[in-house]
Amino acid sequence: MQADRALDHLIHEPGRCAVLRSELLALSDSSTSSCDKALKRKCESGILVRVGHGIYGIGNAKVFQIVPEVMPKLGYEFLHVKRVSGYSQKSGGSVWRLDKPCRRVIRKRGVWAVFEGPDGTVTNVKDQSRSMNQKPSKEQIEDHFHRFERCHSRARAEKDLIVQHCLDALESFDDDRAILAIEGGTALAYYHRMITRFSEDLDIRLVLSKELESLDTNSKIEIVKDIGVRFQNHVATELSYLIETNKGRVRRDGVVQSLIFDYEPIETNREVVAGLKFELVFVPLLLDLTTKLHRNEQNLPAVNPVETAAGKLIALCSRLPENADSNPDIVRHIHDLASLFPSLSLLEDQLRSAFQSRPVDHETLKRTVKEVRRPVWEDHYRDYLRRMGMSQIADVPGGHPTWQTVQNRFAAVMDMLV
Repeated sequence: MQADRALDHLIHEPGRCAVLRSELLALSDSSTSSCDKALKRKCESGILVRVGHGIYGIGNAKVFQIVPEVMPKLGYEFLHVKRVSGYSQKSGGSVWRLDKPCRRVIRKRGVWAVFEGPDGTVTNVKDQSRSMNQKPSKEQIEDHFHRFERCHSRARAEKDLIVQHCLDALESFDDDRAILAIEGGTALAYYHRMITRFSEDLDIRLVLSKELESLDTNSKIEIVKDIGVRFQNHVATELSYLIETNKGRVRRDGVVQSLIFDYEPIETNREVVAGLKFELVFVPLLLDLTTKLHRNEQNLPAVNPVETAAGKLIALCSRLPENADSNPDIVRHIHDLASLFPSLSLLEDQLRSAFQSRPVDHETLKRTVKEVRRPVWEDHYRDYLRRMGMSQIADVPGGHPTWQTVQNRFAAVMDMLV
């Protein structure tokens, strides 16, 4: 049986929640590479999600459904399943004791299966006692600081660790009514890995499930706001060292929900704000979501980088000609677009289509390019990268492009839209 047909047969078996790579290899008479390609295609389409080495969850199957199905097939017997005290979303609410030690990792959207050996020792999760509720220690900050040659302060290293904790919290959030997809510079840096700079805040796109699309506007608004409240409570629970504030805002139509948290820094620096903003945006997608790997090697939803680029272009065209350099940190959009240019040049039609969602006249495009040519923006660029960059400013692989290159690439991107 061909790989694709064999895989479809497995996926559609009644009651099945997961597929093992070994099952596909046994059922199909295709080559190993053909089977792997078939699995990859199903993951890219969202039908399967890789949850472990050679283990693929089907659709929305949860960890607590996948584990009891696959572990006996892998040669393990359950001795005991115990409920976690209270409830732990990170461990799926259960710890599984097996008849022999198991180091396999089964994890989906930040929720993992915790396996114990016969003696009760956790065998598959390192440093299980450590939780995100523990803010980064001074030793961890110091180690993180020295990882980045161009990291300008320990305070920045501390904030970057907390940003990564926030991404873990985002990944473990689950609501059947919507997908929370990372976007903006954070997505470009941590998921798409197309830029190299630190991130200040987390921009998140809230995408309602198809079942809710037919609801009236007021019902959608209520659902969107409720999801925002649930997410805020989730972050406060997962990262208890963060301090909730009332500085954020929620638009009456639910389109923007800004959730702002502070933290007590171990390392201080006047150029590093000891706080983070989650901005949940509820606007229609222009392009399909993509799935990208994060640190935990899971496929996670992210806004298409072309759509992110279009959003950055629209932000620049709407602000630069009128407000000039009143907000110097907006130079981050110029930096990101220049870094994205090699990819955008191959996706010109997609970029133009996404950008035209909010038409900008040619005169505004020209004025924006002219504004970026002003010498003051080079100063803003160098200052921003001194604070946010992790690489040298040089036209070399892995480096931040020089300002001259930035200007040329930015103008070239604008030319695509004319």
